[in-house]
Amino acid sequence: MDINSIYQVYFNCELKTKEEVYSFISKIVSQDNPISKEEVIHQLNERDKIGSTLIAEHVMLPHIESDQLKKSQILFIRLVNPIITWDQSKDICLVIIILLKKNESVNIKKRISSFIRSFADEEYLNRLLKSHEEEEFSEEIIGY
Repeated sequence: MDINSIYQVYFNCELKTKEEVYSFISKIVSQDNPISKEEVIHQLNERDKIGSTLIAEHVMLPHIESDQLKKSQILFIRLVNPIITWDQSKDICLVIIILLKKNESVNIKKRISSFIRSFADEEYLNRLLKSHEEEEFSEEIIGY
């Protein structure tokens, strides 16, 4: 579901592993960008080597920056069932992916940065995790 030009929601996805999530992301990204699926997965894995992308219990925030992206986006993948093990993390229910186009405009960077700060609000993340309907989930994203 395309909420607007920056946010995209994929609700109740049946992905069972980190690898399946990264493959899913790579398919989405490579559809509209000149970047290959393999390159997306490579960049996500390279980011993982720097450190954990766990931002809260049950929530991962993988991200990449590339000059092969046509526009910056934030993807939300709400899983049907938690991923039991993701690196050292357990029971991952929500994956929020930041795709940042290199040399992005200041306005878009500010918008993304502002949204990322919302993750410091534990109650907000809990509302996202507890949303069982796609409409409710999307309203939480738009309404913050």
